[in-house]
Amino acid sequence: MQLSLKMGLGGLRAQGPKGFDAFSVLGARDGFAIDFAKNRMVVNDAGNPANAFDGDPQAKLTVYGADPWAADANGLNLSAARDFAIAMATNAFPYDATALHIYARFTLNGADSADQRYLFMVDNSGNDRFAMYTTSGAGFRWVTGDGASADTEVSALNLAADTEYRTFFGADAYGRSWVDDGGIQTNDQLHLLSTATPSHVGLGGYPNQVLRVLDGHLAEIAVVCGDVILDRRQTLQPLAPYYAAEGDSHTFNVSFGMPEVEFYPALVGLGEGVVARNFGSSGESSAHMLATVDDLFVEDVPSIASIYAGSNDEVTGIIASPVPTANSFDVADASKLAVGGWVQVNSESRKVASLTGVSVVLETPLTIIPIAGDELAVDTFANVSGWVQAVKAKGVARVVVVGSHYLNFAAGGDTVTTEQSLRASVRVAQKAAALAEGANYVDTYAHMRALILAGDVAQGDWAVWHQGATNTHLTAAGEVVLSDAIRAAIF
Repeated sequence: MQLSLKMGLGGLRAQGPKGFDAFSVLGARDGFAIDFAKNRMVVNDAGNPANAFDGDPQAKLTVYGADPWAADANGLNLSAARDFAIAMATNAFPYDATALHIYARFTLNGADSADQRYLFMVDNSGNDRFAMYTTSGAGFRWVTGDGASADTEVSALNLAADTEYRTFFGADAYGRSWVDDGGIQTNDQLHLLSTATPSHVGLGGYPNQVLRVLDGHLAEIAVVCGDVILDRRQTLQPLAPYYAAEGDSHTFNVSFGMPEVEFYPALVGLGEGVVARNFGSSGESSAHMLATVDDLFVEDVPSIASIYAGSNDEVTGIIASPVPTANSFDVADASKLAVGGWVQVNSESRKVASLTGVSVVLETPLTIIPIAGDELAVDTFANVSGWVQAVKAKGVARVVVVGSHYLNFAAGGDTVTTEQSLRASVRVAQKAAALAEGANYVDTYAHMRALILAGDVAQGDWAVWHQGATNTHLTAAGEVVLSDAIRAAIF
């Protein structure tokens, strides 16, 4: 049985091949989604909270024609025989003229029609800018225009009456693509979109010409206003959960000849259609990860995000010259610091406001002026907490903090009775940050310890999990164990 995942308020749950609905497609992204059979509409608009909405779609849509609203289990009745059409005002949602993606599920009254049938329409002062429609004797076609010229593709799918179809199409800075139940119809062709903004977009029809409607039932539609990465828009489970894994060399490195597919982000196995992105970078501290958290959102908003940080959170010393002040001083080594990251000096936690070479300026002065020789430490707890807060604020529904894994060394590592002291302190900070921010904590030490206690791996047999006798980095087998622990925590 093939399973995929659906993100809901209660977390992830298994769904069948057609289990995605308009609301899971939209998720926390800007745009709107409607289920006409359930008579529910959701509008997300991060830039204009006044547009946020969850309720009866009739309260938000513009209706054209004399016939009344008519919906049943198949969706909204958009029959060509009815004097009825609907549209959405572009000022009522975060319309983006440069990035727009549409997911729809619908049925048709007939296999063919003498008139054009519209599934979606954006009109740019008479020039078709972004539309999906049929013409007589042909299947659906998708057209994008820049106000002067247009690109058009026609689907190879043969249409039939009273048959449910799905489609997902869109265009952004990365290109344009279209997939329907007949497969991928066009794949990342570049086209400059018009930057004009119409007053309305038509759903299941042309905004103000009621004869050009779907001539069928529109069950649901999601309009995503933003970029979507290629391998997520080539499927009819279009915006299945996207997993972003942040970390240091324990998340990804090239030092030991292991390809990216052997590291835990690719192995967690969250379900069919789930895309994993590995943001690991060797040598990064938790401060670096917090400072670059926006990188996770360049292509899309993850549904799930994890952070594995702390291994490089080092301590450095404050030096004598120039004379330290309450908010500025030089340090011996600033390589693990970052603007926006948190540090600790004499148990006080502060955010770094600027960093020039080894010269540090804090956002807020310390209550005790430091002196030469005082230690400055990267604040694992504050940085991981800040990272979790940042990704949640961006709309990530599930956040995971990965605890430092078991060091199964012959000597100097963890044992089943005692944690290695440095790793133990890092784990305390990781777990505390997860608990403070309501994130899932993955206790990889406990998970791997249980395998040793069960006799699956011998205590001190480093070669099973580690690249070397005292090397913290994992082998492919170790990465599998790490991924098992993360998957167990998510579910």
